[in-house]
Amino acid sequence: MSFLALYSPDRRLAGGIERLLREQHGLARTPSWPALLRVVRDRPITIAVVDMAERAGVEERLLELRALFPYLGLVLLARRHDDPVALFRLGRAGIRNLILLSVESLEWELARTLLRASEDGTAALVTRRLSAYLPRRELWMMRLALDGVHLRWSADEFAARVGLSRPHLSVRLKGLGLPSTDHLLTWARLLHAARWLEEPGRTGESVSRQLEYSSGAAFRRALKRYTGATAREVIDGRCARQQLHVRRGSERLARSVREQRIPRLQ
Repeated sequence: MSFLALYSPDRRLAGGIERLLREQHGLARTPSWPALLRVVRDRPITIAVVDMAERAGVEERLLELRALFPYLGLVLLARRHDDPVALFRLGRAGIRNLILLSVESLEWELARTLLRASEDGTAALVTRRLSAYLPRRELWMMRLALDGVHLRWSADEFAARVGLSRPHLSVRLKGLGLPSTDHLLTWARLLHAARWLEEPGRTGESVSRQLEYSSGAAFRRALKRYTGATAREVIDGRCARQQLHVRRGSERLARSVREQRIPRLQ
């Protein structure tokens, strides 16, 4: 259910990937490298899939992408005839969390590769933090809200997606110490935002566009209310306090769940 960006000059390959992902993920195809950077900056993309077909400058481009967006999941598509020396140079370049996927293995390896690419993403970090406290179904709901942030579900739409009415879902969530459906969806958006703001390639305004807030001011108010941090605090601490505000937000959720469940365990 994640939102992916794909850069490939090979239309046939791009079409094949789109068909494979149609039922599971959203996909934005980009015609050029600058367009890829724009899409990653301005839309709620969590994984970028980059085709190595244009080998000239690929190392520099990937280094740029990783420098601008260090938390972005990154998958590189390679072919059997690709230059092994070029692949070796990429390995030596120190591009963090770069996952290599063979084009010939797409049909049976793509889903598994995307799962690996998402392991350090916000959705995975938050659900790991909550996994000790939530039943399996509610943990899946939390992951769904985080992965589906690009779909901009209303509370009623999200409740329908998980097979419950909105009032019943809110009662169920509150019974576990989680926010109501409306607030849970806001939490999901802002947990992504807190981490995106730590990336050098983003600004408060670009993140507010990603999440489609009516204005930058509305986004800043929501961020402060739910995470306890201003956009400037997150931006100023990009390097020194990596992942701090995502952890703070997920810890607040985990503490709420834990405190709600303690009386039931006694």
